[in-house]
Amino acid sequence: MKSILFLILTISTLSCKENKLAKVENSKKTDSIHQTVSSSEKPELKKDSTKKVDVGFSDRFEKLPKLTFENITEQEFLSVAEKKYIDTSKPQQNDDYFFVETAVKKHQFKKYRDYGGEKSWSGFEYLGYYPDLKLFAITDNSTAESLGFGELFLLDSTNDYEYNIVSFGDGSVELPIPSVNNKYFVYYYNSVYEHKNCDIGILKINDKSNPKNFLTEYASYNSKDFAIEKIVWKTDNSFVVKGYEEVYENEKWVKKYQFYKTEFK
Repeated sequence: MKSILFLILTISTLSCKENKLAKVENSKKTDSIHQTVSSSEKPELKKDSTKKVDVGFSDRFEKLPKLTFENITEQEFLSVAEKKYIDTSKPQQNDDYFFVETAVKKHQFKKYRDYGGEKSWSGFEYLGYYPDLKLFAITDNSTAESLGFGELFLLDSTNDYEYNIVSFGDGSVELPIPSVNNKYFVYYYNSVYEHKNCDIGILKINDKSNPKNFLTEYASYNSKDFAIEKIVWKTDNSFVVKGYEEVYENEKWVKKYQFYKTEFK
């Protein structure tokens, strides 16, 4: 009789332990789901290095065709209609960060400002979104020993690939401008230390079947005759430029404008 009673108590105890374990496991699963959902709502800070692509290296451009320019009148420059290519609406943000959401995850970027101390001026600036190409344009800026440095990159909202456009100098290049039918990007960099010098880069826009080769170097130009104030595409293979030279007159620097056009194949 005692043996039977002991057996009943043992089974009952084991049953209670199993119920408790089941409750604990269910509780863990619930907590895990809650954390996953919560973390998915938080901005993602990590970056996938395999999806970072650098493009616009000078040594690659050296092996490619060089653009040629000819002078045009201001009237011819003004006759070329500009195409709206970027949405500059402000992204979601708070005092310290702005947020960019792709199809893969939500990113947060620390805003560019003076943080004092070693960090000094540093952070990111949002430039806009290319709706036709599904790309965000962002710059990463910093200072070191009173010198400013910057990089411009394009973040693909469909697959999270990040295309860093290598600068011709210390600061970031100017915002890339897509051609009429989004076949090429043109961008430029004006020399900080000269008054009539610039570099121009052309990137070919490929399809996204191979994301690593979505943007490739195509042609370039280095000028010691003019800096650039504005570029407007005329066709997919030609654009016009409002250039200038800074001259010192009457105790101040004045811009003297010239206008140019180029066509490439």
